[in-house]
Amino acid sequence: MGVLALNGGKPVRTAAFPVWPRAGAEERVWLERVLEGQRWFAGALGDDPEALGTLFGRRFAEFVGVRHALPVANGSVSLEIALRALRIGPGDEVIVPAYTYVSTGTSVLMVGAVPVFADMERASYCMDPKDAERKITPRTRALIPVHLGGQMADMERLTLIAQRRGLEIVEDAAQSIGAAGGGCSAGAWGALGSFSFQSNKTITSGEGGLLTTDDDALAERVTALRAVGRFATPGATVVRSSALLAQELSSNYRLAEWQSAVLLAQLARFPELDARRQANAARLTQLLGEVPGIEHVRCERKQGKHGYYYYLVRFDPQQFAGLTPERLCQALNAEGIPFVPGDDAPIYCQPVFRPDNLRASLPAETLNHYLAACNAAEPGCPVAEEACRCTLILRHQVLLGDSADMEQIAEALAKLRAHAGELAR
Repeated sequence: MGVLALNGGKPVRTAAFPVWPRAGAEERVWLERVLEGQRWFAGALGDDPEALGTLFGRRFAEFVGVRHALPVANGSVSLEIALRALRIGPGDEVIVPAYTYVSTGTSVLMVGAVPVFADMERASYCMDPKDAERKITPRTRALIPVHLGGQMADMERLTLIAQRRGLEIVEDAAQSIGAAGGGCSAGAWGALGSFSFQSNKTITSGEGGLLTTDDDALAERVTALRAVGRFATPGATVVRSSALLAQELSSNYRLAEWQSAVLLAQLARFPELDARRQANAARLTQLLGEVPGIEHVRCERKQGKHGYYYYLVRFDPQQFAGLTPERLCQALNAEGIPFVPGDDAPIYCQPVFRPDNLRASLPAETLNHYLAACNAAEPGCPVAEEACRCTLILRHQVLLGDSADMEQIAEALAKLRAHAGELAR
């Protein structure tokens, strides 16, 4: 019998942590409004003045501090729509971070362009501006920085690079609702910001997404591209089928009123839950500062605020008997602490990016461009590859507990460090 719970010892915790998603009376009120009003559709362009989706867009725009916030079906197609709105396509290159969700890279391929992978900063796990600039070529059209887990990328440096090199920025803000840096909210820096409301997100409707922008012309293009490429006829006073012209190839990416109803309630509740996450994250960071070999992944930005979709932890394998993230999480889960491993490889290692798989999906010219541009055999992202060997994640709902919960998380990590040899043996 060992000390660790995985080996038969007493676990640090037996009570459950808070669950997610959560809902209350507010969601029911908005959903009943949709049901009783028989408006289940936000209109031909998804922007009817009385639609709940339109109302949610206005409120989210105010929340972020932008002129336009346009709901769409999910946070993956939002990236595709953003690239199409910027007229990025075949022959173009877009720089994406190596450590992110796969859609950041596949969205580029979906519009016929080529993703080029930039390494990450060790301190933030976000796109490294220096490496991003090194990988700019005459064919580069845009950068897609990701605010990973709620940590803002270095938008001041990336914006300067984009301005100097004549590039667009699309912010992947899927994991950073409520985050800010440089006095500007996530989603308000770039030409377009892309958000997700998938089930795990801190504001959720199960599925859903949204694009933010201050550019009226881009907002008009997004509105059309989410509605099968139909633009309102200039001068039309009534929007009906005869007043809409399908001018560009697109599909139906509109958000249903049911999801908008849930999102209105979620947005109203967000400040209260966000305050709780912020307080508990600060307490946990203080406690983990007393555990050798453990650090909270957070880079302080000027006038910054973490979104805390994830609480990222980096560990020193040498102080944990050389154990893998998977083995550490197995032991921590047995102690009652719901850590999950970080990504086990950068996104360019996922099967979808293998040449043999892409060959069936891409034109030969695009495939050859991809193989030359991203150097798939040696992308040159060593910081991201190292992070995949020493990163643990707590999801945001764990931070909805109390201070005693944070103490048990720190206690479990300290216990595991002290007895890691049990697992190694």
